Amino acid sequence: MASITFIGAAGVVTGSKHLIETTAGRRVLLDCGMYQGEKDLEARNWTLPPVDPKTVDAVILSHGHLDHCGYLPALVQAGFKGPIHTTSATIDVASLVLYDSAHIQEYEAQRAAKHPNRGLHATPLYTHDDVDKVVAQFKPAEYGAMCDDIAGLRYRLSDAGHILGSAITELWFDQRKLTFTGDLGRYGRPLLNDPTPIAESDYVLAESTYGDRMHPASDPQVDLGKVINTAMARKGVLVIPSFAVGRTQELLYAIGQLQRDSSIPNVNVFVDSPMAISADAIMERHPEAMRFNPKARFGPGDESLGARNVKVTVQSADSIALNDIQSGAIILSASGMASGGRVLHHLRNRLPRANDTICFVGFQAPSTLGSQLEGGAKSVKILGVPVDVKANVIQIDGFSAHADRGELLRWFANFTGKPRTFLVHADPGAAQSLADAIGKKYGFTVTPAHAGERVEIV
Repeated sequence: MASITFIGAAGVVTGSKHLIETTAGRRVLLDCGMYQGEKDLEARNWTLPPVDPKTVDAVILSHGHLDHCGYLPALVQAGFKGPIHTTSATIDVASLVLYDSAHIQEYEAQRAAKHPNRGLHATPLYTHDDVDKVVAQFKPAEYGAMCDDIAGLRYRLSDAGHILGSAITELWFDQRKLTFTGDLGRYGRPLLNDPTPIAESDYVLAESTYGDRMHPASDPQVDLGKVINTAMARKGVLVIPSFAVGRTQELLYAIGQLQRDSSIPNVNVFVDSPMAISADAIMERHPEAMRFNPKARFGPGDESLGARNVKVTVQSADSIALNDIQSGAIILSASGMASGGRVLHHLRNRLPRANDTICFVGFQAPSTLGSQLEGGAKSVKILGVPVDVKANVIQIDGFSAHADRGELLRWFANFTGKPRTFLVHADPGAAQSLADAIGKKYGFTVTPAHAGERVEIV
């Protein structure tokens, strides 16, 4: 009898892993993500999941965010040798994300050798060589193609609209069907398609990250234009901490639209994130995963999704030189929560300047530097150095890539029946809130998933 066992992202937002076992004896992981956030969560990454990686036959990957793909190199390191099925765009995105993660792991191990008393890991969770093996095991699947290369099930990937290449996975067993949302995107976004509607399924495994929240009704592009105009009127520089994959590209597109409408002044835009620069190129290569072909719309030479006056800073010396700019510039730099990367140096330099503006464009996890700044901190520590906060710190909420409560309910409205539904990838309160809302609105039986719970697909 086929079954699904919830391993990760059950009761928490991160570490997505769900084990499928088919009647033919095959074991398949839906996603294989890292735990991120608080230290007790991250510590779980150093314990093997409750399934022997050597016995896993395949992985079906929903998308390339680290909390969905980041544990793959550790799985391979522990003996997994099977194929990793996903879209071609996700292969490119996940490869970029995983190599960056390996670099961070290796760098932390080097720091541990220099600072043995700081509690850092002396051995990386995985290395560049482990990622090489993962990349060799990727197997592309096109959106909409029915795949039957795993005994005991057929599966199909459809656009989830969350990030480039993200997929909803439909799985057919002998008599029943399970639909796994991965992470669902939003409706009416300018670059990515709406989440694909699914009409029939016996079981649904759905994310519920924003199950108890609504995004602002205002247009984030308009909000961004107001922020840029206000920042430039202060005769300073605008720094936007931004996730390299997905968020930076949305910001560039929005800036380009604002420039085209003459809604903002003529300013220079600096993309100071090597990873974001690579992600821009990946998006340009995969028009099949977008609403439109950027090259067709903006010209064959476009590399910044229509934005003008864009300069990329690859070398560290070029990044440092940005400190000398006093006004009339926008700096996009990772990471989005100011938890690492080049943006830390910009914040250390810009926060004491009263004319400058720092704008956060995404959720700031508790205890991160971003959350401290959003909370109104007057002084913070960056790279061990106390820094006074005199710059203007603001936030725009509308650029989130996750469907909110209303959009999740909208997606569930497509089902013609009442599938048994389990909710994952959320804090318990958000999952229970959405479960109650789906049950009340559509009459489905919905429960938050629990780690270790096994459900027979009958």
